Amino acid sequence: MSRPTPHKRRGVQALISLVVALGLLLSGAAAVWRDARSGQAPEVSGPVLPDWSEQASSASRIRVETSDGVFVMEERGARWVMANRGDYPVRAERIAELDTLLQRLVFTEAMTRDADKFDRLGLGAPETGGDGVRVTVSNAGGETLADLIIGRLRGETGLYVRRPGGVRAYAASGPVLAADLLGDPGRWMGLDFWNHEGSAIARAEIEPEFGPDWRVMRAGEAQRYYELREPSGWRLVTAGAANGVATAGAQLRFRDVKPDQEVVGAYVARHAAVTFSGLAYEMHFYAEGEERWVTIELAALADDAAPRAAHFNAQVEGWAFRVSPDAYERLTRGLDQVAEPVN
Repeated sequence: MSRPTPHKRRGVQALISLVVALGLLLSGAAAVWRDARSGQAPEVSGPVLPDWSEQASSASRIRVETSDGVFVMEERGARWVMANRGDYPVRAERIAELDTLLQRLVFTEAMTRDADKFDRLGLGAPETGGDGVRVTVSNAGGETLADLIIGRLRGETGLYVRRPGGVRAYAASGPVLAADLLGDPGRWMGLDFWNHEGSAIARAEIEPEFGPDWRVMRAGEAQRYYELREPSGWRLVTAGAANGVATAGAQLRFRDVKPDQEVVGAYVARHAAVTFSGLAYEMHFYAEGEERWVTIELAALADDAAPRAAHFNAQVEGWAFRVSPDAYERLTRGLDQVAEPVN
């Protein structure tokens, strides 16, 4: 067999180079096509959602997905409700914040195509455990108006975004609304409404999950520490040992909510308190696995407390709220954690 001449070898090498170049060109074209198919141009500018201003008024459903799960908000008449939380009301200002975000988001920079790096930007797909928050807005006919995965903040005026299924991440500027805020159902529903003055608590009764019931009180607001009144045969380990428990119910941020008829756990504890102005509240706790849910009742023991009791009853009646483990421990702390038997 004859050996190829130098001229033939150069021809073969040129052909190989041409094939490689064509392969790279086709690969790049395919990447551009994939981005274009996902609605993403490789060079970006302008609004992330250019038609949002015209479409926003027809929005009637918002679906938010995180790695922890999904929650859905729907428009009912003149208000928004959390559809998978028994139609608990959604705060109007939170809907306005999302509207402003979607309207003003503007592309500033095309970022990585490497899917393995999406999580670094907070853009991992939530359905597979990623830390991105997917926000999907649709109208009454089911047409999708907006569908974005929103990631971490970028400086003081921007964040990272990606379209679900898209192969590129982007930086965008606009109103700064962090993904952890978007993905918190409690924030959408305003579950931080329970707010009383701790210094106004006159007496408290605790029925812990384990151990005896106990009761403390103060004679007046000028008295700094609570006194242990029941049971007998015990004394506080320090003068202020009961203060944290007595006032633990003054301010709470609930973690979740559902209709009280959906509570399936067993009753395990109770915390009750009365303020110097005559507002009384009673919390009953139920265990569902590791979670603790509470129902609350309020009453006015004096005429001046009636408006405040009515205000809070309107927000808690018919609902059960999930409390954090820390809050539950403070509210239902056992007697042996604050007092010791008298020899």
